[in-house]
Order: sequence, then C-alpha cells, then structure tokens
Amino acid sequence: MARSLPRTAEIVIIGAGAIGASIAYHLARRGARDVVVLERDMVGAGSTSKAAGGIRVQFATRVEIDFSLRGIEFFKRFEDEMGVPCDFHQEGYLFVVTDELTLARFRVNVALQRSLGADVRVIAPDDARALVPSLRVDDALAAVWGPTDGYASPHDVVQAYAAQARARGVRIEEGTPVTGIRIADGRVAAVETPAGVIATRLVVNAAGPWAPLVGRMTGLELPVDPRRRHIFVTDAFDGIRHPLPLVTDCGSGFYCRSEQGAVLMSPGDVGDVTAYEAHVDWSVLETAVEKAVRRIPALERAQVRHAWAGLRPLTPDGRAVLDWAPGLEGLFLAVGFCGHGFQHSPAVGETVAALLLEGKSPVDISDLRLDRFPRLDTASAHR
Repeated sequence: MARSLPRTAEIVIIGAGAIGASIAYHLARRGARDVVVLERDMVGAGSTSKAAGGIRVQFATRVEIDFSLRGIEFFKRFEDEMGVPCDFHQEGYLFVVTDELTLARFRVNVALQRSLGADVRVIAPDDARALVPSLRVDDALAAVWGPTDGYASPHDVVQAYAAQARARGVRIEEGTPVTGIRIADGRVAAVETPAGVIATRLVVNAAGPWAPLVGRMTGLELPVDPRRRHIFVTDAFDGIRHPLPLVTDCGSGFYCRSEQGAVLMSPGDVGDVTAYEAHVDWSVLETAVEKAVRRIPALERAQVRHAWAGLRPLTPDGRAVLDWAPGLEGLFLAVGFCGHGFQHSPAVGETVAALLLEGKSPVDISDLRLDRFPRLDTASAHR
C-alpha cells in the first residue's frame, strides 16, 4: 500500500540525486530528523545514474578544489563510514593540451591547486605517453597529470547516501514529483505534489537538470541549461594498457578511461537538448569514434557494446550555484553542477547542511553565489 505523505516537514529537498541525497544524509548526521526528500523518479535515476563517476582536483577556484580534496578523502573512507564499498579507484586524470592559451590557463590553475595541497603536475608529451603508451602526442604541447584523481560508482554512492539518511529518520519519497511551491508573505510555505501538500518553511532545490523547472514555480529563472552527453562502452580488446587513467583531449572534449578491462568513452557535449529528456542518439557514435581514434588510435579496433546518455546542468561559467534564492525566504539553491555534482557531493552535502542548520559554511562559497550572473532576470520572481 502506498504511504501517505507527511503533512509538514522542517526541510524539503527536491531531488534525490547525488547532491540531494548527500544533503539529506549530512542533515541527518547533524541531528535533523524532520527531513523529506521528494524524487520524481527513483533515487539516483537522473543525471547521477548517467555519470562517468570521475573525481578530480583539477578545478580553477578555491572552493571547487576544496570540494574535490574533501571528496577524495571521503571516498577513501567511504566503506568505513557508509558500510558498503563504492568501487573507488585512484588511477589518475590526464589532460592532453594542444594550444598555448589552454596551457597558460592550466598552469595558473595548477599553481593554485598545488598551493592548496593537491598533487597535480604539468608534464611533457613524452611523459604522458609513458603513462598511456597508446596515446598520440605528436600535436601536444604538454599534459596535466593528477595521479590521485580517479573515479567511483555513482550508483553505489547515491544509494548509500539514501540508505544512511533513511536509517537516521529521513523520508525519501520516490515517484513523487513536485508540481508547485506555495509562497506566503515573501517566503516558502508549502510544496505541492500529486500525492498531497507538505507545509514547510525551508526547501532545497537540488533537482539537477530539472532545477530550472523548479525555479520557475517561484518565478525564478535559473541560469542552468541542460545539455546531453553520451557515454559509450567498448568490449575488451588488445592495444590498450589497463588501468587506463581518465584521459581528456582538451582540444576536442573527448575523454575515456578503463571500465573493467574495456574502455568507457565520451565525445563531450554534442547536440542540443529538448524536453529535459536524454535518449541515446547513435549518430553521435561517429563523432565519438572520430575523436577517439585521433587521440588513441588503438581504439579503432574496439567494438562498442552499449551506451547511455544523460543531462549535464550547465551554467554560463561552468560552476555550480550554492545560494539562497533572491527575494524569497526559505528557498536554497544547490543547482548547476555542470556534471561535477557526483564528485563534489560529499563536500556539498556537508556544506549545505551546515548552512541550513547552523547558518554558516565551513568553506567560503562566495564564488558560487547566484548574483555573479548580472544578467539574471529576477525582477519577475515571486510575483
């Protein structure tokens, strides 16, 4: 029998992907009990389930680097803290750089990353080929290597967040889309769903690619643009040395890594998205193969055995938004993670939980404020 929704909640989180589930888990760890998570589908069924699972420290801002470093430490102790493994592998991230402007930008970023304690290095093309013998480097100026980076299983991580949150009293309601947000006297009053209304004074928008739709329920246009990304997985074949680190061709956007003796690869962002749905477009495979063979010729011998597509919620500057909604009390935004939500979810969950319960963040998140987008039209919000 279907359970009825609670009539009230202290905190309602919209979205049970990696970000929403992590926030719920960390709220519960800090003692919050009256928390409800509303998920339109199933836990982790959105972008989290389509992620490649990459985890890296190679970002351009202090807050993102901090999130990454804290995330890596969390994934190291994941099984001890969460009670289950997450298939965490530190096999490295290798960016192949082919133009001077990109190289200059990487050098600046690497200096910042290293100053914060990250192990990242600019290396010569031949050194990159020593790491990945099948790599074509004749057009490369340099490469950037993060040996402590890697990947984990998004499915295992988000399910563990959810299980631990539930064990601490959080209610996660799957198959329960949010259809409206009620506002009274300039603040959040309730959340509407087909199964009923939950009165609350605090809502977290953690809806991933669907965050703009939730924003519009309050009249707020969020600068989040969902884009489709494909991932293809090959069969096992000769010519690639495993484990293969996550290799990114900065010139084309192509990336790949080992996947249990095969190769997981993506051509990067290709094509537009409509209707907030992402289905596999097999015509994209041609582009993926072209980019793959250009950087790792041995991939020409591989056969693709399956594929999936997901949505990346992009912002104009490629960074997330962690901020209170303007002009409306009680609505917190944890949106626009640009495909980095999974790897940053441990630190984001901890940060948002501290903000909501204690009113302060353990790290400076001013670089992720919403008002960094001056063209954002909030004039019509909350009317």
